[in-house]
Amino acid sequence: MSQDPVTRQTLFPTGPAPAAGLLEPALAQVAGEGAEPVSLTIDYGIAAAPGAPVNVEASVERATRTLVFAYGRVLAQDGAVLATGAAVFRRVNAR
Repeated sequence: MSQDPVTRQTLFPTGPAPAAGLLEPALAQVAGEGAEPVSLTIDYGIAAAPGAPVNVEASVERATRTLVFAYGRVLAQDGAVLATGAAVFRRVNAR
């Protein structure tokens, strides 16, 4: 499990569920290797145009021996919240 938050600068994609496509990989990265997604909830804020520059942030809120609870958000360059996401991951190799 990564203890450090993830921050990325990227462009807002086109297509279905673009915020989910940005948040899920970042949340999985902070959950760590061997963690499988159990749930992902996305809450949408303001709309963003495809191709707009955005920042993606993700961090672990809490972790147990078998579960990781992660939180992330997609921000416009001016700091406006485009979407937030909360996820639960199960550690596959937890002992």
